[in-house]
Amino acid sequence: MKREQKTDNDIKRIMKGRAARTLAAAVSVFLCILTLFEYTALRMEWDVPALAVISGGDGFWSGVYQKEELAFDDSTENILLGDEGETPEDGNRQRDDVTQGGAEASDAGKAQDGGTGAETSDVGRAQDGGTGADTREEKMSEGTEADSGTGENAQESDAPQDGKEASDVGETKEELEFPYYIRINRRQNCITVYTPDEDGEYTVPYKAMICSTGLYNATPRGTYQISTKYLWRELYGGVYGQYATRIHGGVLFHSVPYYSRSKNSLCTDKYNKLGQQASMGCVRLTVEDAKWIAENCPEGTTVEIYDDDDPGPLGKPEAMKIDSDNPNRGWDPTDPDEDNPWHEASQDE
Repeated sequence: MKREQKTDNDIKRIMKGRAARTLAAAVSVFLCILTLFEYTALRMEWDVPALAVISGGDGFWSGVYQKEELAFDDSTENILLGDEGETPEDGNRQRDDVTQGGAEASDAGKAQDGGTGAETSDVGRAQDGGTGADTREEKMSEGTEADSGTGENAQESDAPQDGKEASDVGETKEELEFPYYIRINRRQNCITVYTPDEDGEYTVPYKAMICSTGLYNATPRGTYQISTKYLWRELYGGVYGQYATRIHGGVLFHSVPYYSRSKNSLCTDKYNKLGQQASMGCVRLTVEDAKWIAENCPEGTTVEIYDDDDPGPLGKPEAMKIDSDNPNRGWDPTDPDEDNPWHEASQDE
């Protein structure tokens, strides 16, 4: 009897352990399938709202995506953009031109000064000595008066104006180093740009933009400072973005992707998703808005990414939808390029 009871207890214990292992195995399989599905959905840009809830506040794949995106930093397809809206090559070329122009001007000035000096000397010798002396005295007298006046004016201009101390002027210049503060509402997929108020706080709404943040919260929340800028940048998936500006790691502002590094190869279906989560983590914009950020917000400008049901004080702008049959569909309608056929279409209307 005791032996039978012991056997029953052993069987129950084994079954409990087997059930626990079976349950653990089932949960593991489910999580693997869910992870694979989320990975596939992100890569294929499928919009499955339930996955955003499962992913939580900051998407599971955000770190993985950033590593993959960072791998394209060294791509030979990238074209860097400076804070002045020029590529480094253009900047160097302009500086070389200025240097050469300055040297030529200096040589011309020396030659001219030499010739003028010789001619003046010859004229002076030909004139009467007394007259020459009087002329020199008059010029010296006029020069002294002019120098005296200039000195007084210089002292006056150096003095603080409007009662501002020199320290105040320095602080104002420092405040203007970063004229804008960018807030990205991840939930509403829109951006509000702020400028400083009288106290130097970024409370004055200046500009609103529509955007697409990362699917399943792949765009990480937080506060960052922008850095590297690109005129063109190769992106994950074999596509390209215009006016890319790094927010943090592999997360960038950039235009809606293009199939090639050509302005007439826009991914129209991705453009039509502006205003909803659609990317793998980057913040997609119209060309007009991406260009504005790249050219007006210097490196070090603060970007805050947050969630809120309220789109912001300026609301959420709308982007036009591009018909797949439209002959201009390869172009971003906001691209200011003079060859953009959308400009002619708007003028005809």
